[in-house]
Amino acid sequence: MSKLLSRSLKQFMIYGGVVLLCSIPVYYLAINELWKIELNEHKIVLTPEAGREDKYIIIGAVTILTAIFFILLLGGFVLLNRRISRKLWRPFYHSLTEIRNFDLNRQPDVKLGETDISEFTELNKSLHKLISGNIAVFNQQKEFAENASHELQTPLAVVQSKLELLIQSKSLTSEQFQIIEEALMALARVGRINKNLLLLTKIDNSQFKEVETIDFSGLLENTVTQFSNFVDPRKLTVNTEIAPNIEIAGNKALIEILVNNLITNAIRHSTRNGSISISLFQKKLTIANPGELPLKGEQLFKRFATVSGQAPGTGLGLSLVKQISSRYGWDINYGFDKGTHVFSLNF
Repeated sequence: MSKLLSRSLKQFMIYGGVVLLCSIPVYYLAINELWKIELNEHKIVLTPEAGREDKYIIIGAVTILTAIFFILLLGGFVLLNRRISRKLWRPFYHSLTEIRNFDLNRQPDVKLGETDISEFTELNKSLHKLISGNIAVFNQQKEFAENASHELQTPLAVVQSKLELLIQSKSLTSEQFQIIEEALMALARVGRINKNLLLLTKIDNSQFKEVETIDFSGLLENTVTQFSNFVDPRKLTVNTEIAPNIEIAGNKALIEILVNNLITNAIRHSTRNGSISISLFQKKLTIANPGELPLKGEQLFKRFATVSGQAPGTGLGLSLVKQISSRYGWDINYGFDKGTHVFSLNF
């Protein structure tokens, strides 16, 4: 039954109950007066005991009849309300089912159906317009992501190769060499930003639909091994406590990106000669690293947000972590306690 009609039914029940309760004394007084008139016409005199007994009978009869009338009225109204509700709201629930089953990636035809109710007709027209607009925007974003991948990577690669050739020139002064080296570093950062933006767009457009069972324990161990060359220059040590045979369901490429970005973030924001702790247990991954100041929690997972002035990055790494976590319904949290950054992923 519709919640709207159910609420109306409750209001009607309260109103009907109050009216019928108030009608009991009215019925009693009316019947009592008629009874007195009949007794006077026939010149019948009752004893006080008989009069009281008649009053009780009248009150009981009126109450019972009122209750029966109320039950019949309420039962009929409930049945009528259900019948009207099914017929009246059938087009609405049909449209609701179609919208729930709609998948923007598959983009099936949404058949909202026809109805003779003008309000639902207007609603279906608005839904058709809204869905068509969303499909158009989705296709444009998807096309942009695919085109940008080709259009931007090529000139970036050309510029990088030209600068690398130029930096090998023997006629360069030390100042020119430093300028070109800074340009190469900035260009590499642009390339990473472009790659991450395209990746975010693909995640937003649900282009990573493949789901498989992943050995999360093995994947994390391999990733930690690959980062050994990055921790040595900063004299960092990595302590791991990884429970074996922990599996998760997801896209392997996205999970690798999530783990890589969390470990990269830990290395970037660690103090020299520090120790990074990585632990994995059932349903929880924790990465802790030493730091001098807490990161800006309100900016942490926003795109292009600066979370620390000491170790700036592209501003997209943790945003990717948040986006991937949200895709699979996981919770990613950050805390800072006694000089230690702690990221915890609950999956």
